[in-house]
Amino acid sequence: MGLTIYYTSMRSVTSEEADAVRAAANLANRGHSWLSSEAVHFFPGLSKGMLLGGSKPNFQPDPNDERDAHRSGLPDGRPRDVIEILSRISREHAIDWQLMHDFGPLGEIRDGVPSPGLVEQVEAIAGLRDAMDDLDLEGDDLP
Repeated sequence: MGLTIYYTSMRSVTSEEADAVRAAANLANRGHSWLSSEAVHFFPGLSKGMLLGGSKPNFQPDPNDERDAHRSGLPDGRPRDVIEILSRISREHAIDWQLMHDFGPLGEIRDGVPSPGLVEQVEAIAGLRDAMDDLDLEGDDLP
């Protein structure tokens, strides 16, 4: 089962700004093991001047990845951490974000502040992993 949280800058950025944002994201990503979600990641280049990225929650991590994450001693990177990193980048680089997933809009981050309901929606997405664990579903068992 795949679902990606996409983020797009709400204004055009220069290539220098994009490089600075990518560097800030890479630095922030280092503080997590990123088992429950992909880290903040921006796609190469710009699309009509906009910076685009995406992070996919991991609903069924590989046992070897779980073991490695545990051994790292770092906190797990979850979809909520993606929002926190994007919020920090928004504050530090004056870039607002529009967020969506594969099925529609999620919300925005403006001046470093997530729109009402955004964090709750992302938490609900992250909760799908727990629901799948509770149901003991495997990828082949999904409808």
